[in-house]
Amino acid sequence: MKFKTIVFAIGFQAILWAQPVSVSLTVNTELVNQTNLTPIQTLEKSLQDFLNNTKWTSDTGAPQSEISIEMLLTISNINDNFYSGTLQVQSGRLVYNSNYTSPLVNLLDSNFSFTYQEFQPFYFDLNRYNNNIVSVFSYYIYLVVGMELDSFSHMGGTSYFERARTIANAAQASNASGWDANQINNNGRYDLIDNISSPAFNDFRNLLYEYHINGLDVMINQPEASKTHIATHLVGLQNLFRRQPNSYLLRSFFDAKAEEIGLLFSDGPAVDTAELLRFLNRFVPSMTPYWSTIAR
Repeated sequence: MKFKTIVFAIGFQAILWAQPVSVSLTVNTELVNQTNLTPIQTLEKSLQDFLNNTKWTSDTGAPQSEISIEMLLTISNINDNFYSGTLQVQSGRLVYNSNYTSPLVNLLDSNFSFTYQEFQPFYFDLNRYNNNIVSVFSYYIYLVVGMELDSFSHMGGTSYFERARTIANAAQASNASGWDANQINNNGRYDLIDNISSPAFNDFRNLLYEYHINGLDVMINQPEASKTHIATHLVGLQNLFRRQPNSYLLRSFFDAKAEEIGLLFSDGPAVDTAELLRFLNRFVPSMTPYWSTIAR
């Protein structure tokens, strides 16, 4: 990803709130000590079909732009029909008047296990827990859609976060793995949706909107003002960091955005970055190599 070489030339229609969802799923079996991988291949095909044939958003009948999601399921252990591993979820957001996709979501679920019988069908019911594999994948799709819509409309993803919370509540009630509240480092699925749904995290959701709509989306016409706007709203997260210093939601945002932020402020119209650098170095020190590229 090279922010400095982005060509702001290709226009596209404003994304509507009923975007279709396209999922690219890869199942990694390199860690599995098993000769018969046919059930996993069947799982990959069945999951891919389920994720792309389920209607996740409403239909307005108008031209729409896809929400593209990349998922990497790494299976580390298989015991009969019980599978365990990790799931990485990534998604980007197309910037107005450009051919550039800004990284938006970068989540790693390190506590993912499920049962799967080859050729079993996948059924989705928002209000009912069927099995962990359906609940986990559906939960992350709604989480990504919600964050995407937040970046286009102030608090625009609320209804999709509510759907993700409904899934989390049903799964938690079933005692399925990975849904407990207050997990180590607060990076469980329940804690994640609890955070983003809480008014305490409205500053974060406001940042998603301001960073993109009044920052990246107008960068071509107002580069200096846009960079200043982005810096101001990033620094505005400091009170949230003080209240929630171990928030997985905040960590995952900077996992997705650190390289982009570093490149954005390393070139182009000069803006005052002193306060921004103090904030980034204090609250996100793990990304210091990216912050070192920011022009002082």
